[in-house]
Amino acid sequence: MRRLILLALSFTLAACDAAPLSTQWRLRSFDLNTADLSQLRLAVRGPEWIVPTPETAALELRYWLGDDESRAERVSLRLHRGAHAGDGAALAQFNSPGALAVYELAPGSLSRAHELQLDALRLKAQGRTHGRIHIAGAVACRRGEIPPGPLLIDAFIHADDETGWLPLLSRYDVRGDMRDPAAEAELERLIPPCGEKSARGR
Repeated sequence: MRRLILLALSFTLAACDAAPLSTQWRLRSFDLNTADLSQLRLAVRGPEWIVPTPETAALELRYWLGDDESRAERVSLRLHRGAHAGDGAALAQFNSPGALAVYELAPGSLSRAHELQLDALRLKAQGRTHGRIHIAGAVACRRGEIPPGPLLIDAFIHADDETGWLPLLSRYDVRGDMRDPAAEAELERLIPPCGEKSARGR
């Protein structure tokens, strides 16, 4: 589930048990290597001082066969703001206040993502594989300084059209999951101050 959440465009590294059991059950057969990634998207709602900027974010992937990480392949997949008919009505069923931003792979990244799926299946057949995923760029910008205390978000996942939207995280404290002292600096990188253009784009 952690790998799915990461590739689902989330800027939190949520643990599997943070998702409702009903969602985990519905996603039990989801296979990232064979899924139609054009249907995969994530809706996120954060505090009012956060302005979502899906267009400035990307997923950076590194993967390799065996134990030699120096031979890792490196790939960048751009994100953008999803705008699918019916998403607004489907997400309204969760009756949560505040605006939701939908993140998904940008159209230009989908063909490369499909190539990665085929490559992952090929490597898996050859032996043990390893990989790392992290978020590049900014997933949002902020008005003012990042305040102390909990940083609560809600998130919903759309794995495919058949499953539809499912609740993923409810009032999840991103900062509470960051136990590494360097994590605060990472938060500043992922949510930099808004410029004029970002603030107008809300």
